[in-house]
Amino acid sequence: MALIFLPIFFFDARPIPWEIWYQPFVMGIFSFLGQACAWKAISSGDLTLSTPALGSKVILVALLTEILLHQTVPLAWWLAAACSFAAVFFLQAGLESERKKVFTTLLFSFLTAACFAMGDVLIQKWAPGWGVFHFVPVFAIATAFYSLCLIPILPKPLFVFPATGWKWMLSGTALLGIQGLIFTVAIGLFGKVTQTNIIFSTRGLWNFIIIWFIGNWFGNHERKSDSKVMRFRFVGAGLMFLAIILAAWH
Repeated sequence: MALIFLPIFFFDARPIPWEIWYQPFVMGIFSFLGQACAWKAISSGDLTLSTPALGSKVILVALLTEILLHQTVPLAWWLAAACSFAAVFFLQAGLESERKKVFTTLLFSFLTAACFAMGDVLIQKWAPGWGVFHFVPVFAIATAFYSLCLIPILPKPLFVFPATGWKWMLSGTALLGIQGLIFTVAIGLFGKVTQTNIIFSTRGLWNFIIIWFIGNWFGNHERKSDSKVMRFRFVGAGLMFLAIILAAWH
């Protein structure tokens, strides 16, 4: 993922402010911990718990914006964040859940949301001093560096996976890298961290729309779920659409 971030480093010709070198490295800590906690939460397999809990990030971002950036978050954005958070619960309705390891799932989900929320706010706070196109690649490299500490706990022999595993891992990494690059650069350039997170949270809505209209192309038959489940999901889609309107209103 860090390699995907690197090319934009050369988009900015300004000198690098090495006197504040620590900022992207602190940001990298939150990025690394957020990713590590996210995988731990998801590996529990209980998505009906982890996904809604991860959705709490939009609320935390709004809160941290007021605390750390001393910026007043408009009421419309608070309402939009609340709607997007609630929408995730409805959109996840009907997913099978084993209800095991509940505490572990919730703990790591909220830690993930907290780390990523803090990281997003720090991007808005620190990126202007570096220049977005310098700050973002450097913190990505720092994140990659911190990830090396996981090597001792990897299965032996190292980096030996089935061919199909490599294909999906590299494809997923590329998509996550491109998504992360666009998202972080948007925050750094425009400084609308709360609004950006509200819009980003609509991925749950797009997931619902894709499943509803073309899911059968991929062998997904969730559209045929019972009527109660689909009613919940329609409510979730409506709440997410309302969140978009509120976010764009101000």
